[in-house]
Amino acid sequence: MEPSSASEKPVYAPSRNQLPFLLHDYRGPTMDKLNEALSLEAKFQPKLELPVSSQDGSEITVGIRDGSAHVLRSLKIWYELPSEVLFIAANLMDRFITKMKVRTKHMACLSIASFHLACVELFNDGSYCDERSASDTTDIQVPAPEDILTISQCRCSRDDLYRMESLISAKLGITHPGGRPVTTYVFQKIFHELLANVSTELYQKAINDYELYQRLEVIACDAACSNFRPSVVSLVLLCCQLDSVVASLRPAPSKKQVIELLTLLGDLQSHCKISERAFYSCHSTVLTILRRYDGESQLPHRQRLIWKLSQRTLRSLRPSERVVSTLATIDEHTSLCWHRRRSSSLSSEEEDWGGIGWNYPVRRRRRRRNIVNR
Repeated sequence: MEPSSASEKPVYAPSRNQLPFLLHDYRGPTMDKLNEALSLEAKFQPKLELPVSSQDGSEITVGIRDGSAHVLRSLKIWYELPSEVLFIAANLMDRFITKMKVRTKHMACLSIASFHLACVELFNDGSYCDERSASDTTDIQVPAPEDILTISQCRCSRDDLYRMESLISAKLGITHPGGRPVTTYVFQKIFHELLANVSTELYQKAINDYELYQRLEVIACDAACSNFRPSVVSLVLLCCQLDSVVASLRPAPSKKQVIELLTLLGDLQSHCKISERAFYSCHSTVLTILRRYDGESQLPHRQRLIWKLSQRTLRSLRPSERVVSTLATIDEHTSLCWHRRRSSSLSSEEEDWGGIGWNYPVRRRRRRRNIVNR
């Protein structure tokens, strides 16, 4: 179960002093990927120092950054792109904000340019094409800049987008497409692959791939976790998932299985050189984000859609002059003494609200006229 407060240590937190190490016996390409990612981790680490509020409104705040990150996630969902696009785009955006002083009016163009650059870097990378399974035959293409600008409702032109992309590439040292940064997604994928290969069935039962990466996307959209090392965030998320899932498994796992899984997590913490202080500091932050996310997921969706219509479509949708905008108020407290009776012999235009026996005198007068004529 999850700890009752953020200061408490998680149940499935690794402890380097008590657990033996088992990953030293494992040698394979996954460990090589982990070592390579650890060596490049500091190169792609952003250092955000954003204020909570701005006095003049021209300074980027935490809320503006998080809002732009959620726009990136919405675009990723709209185009049905891989999750790695979001993490690359958020990393480019955060690193650019770290190096440059960005104004609020340029934030929308910066986020969209980072998204388009992330798509170009990922889909033009040969290693990404090799990672895709042979059964995955879906044709993934880079979205057109015009479509991205229209869907995101960004008020910049295509030339502005290209200028921002060239500026991001120059400041971040992106000289050629295909240079993917090391993000939390990279470490999460390595940790997941490593633990799935060397651990028991407990890890495979406890961890759901889709839910794991969904929560990782939520964490990436929060600026509170941007300054933590990606390896720390990935390991903390695994521990949080195990805290909440393992205790609810039926049948309950054996003590031996739990100890083996704890040993592997402790070995990962030692191999990545994560201190206890950094681990628990990140754990409290991640736990707060996940609790807020779980609380919001139980509420109904209340997002308001904004429709952008052209003048031609707007003219065709305008109401005609016959439409009445206001109607008379119906008094519900007074009792009605007259009732409407519909006659099949009269049309709706000839009907009236005169009373119950309105048609009877008419028929009687017609009979009297016929008698006189006779």
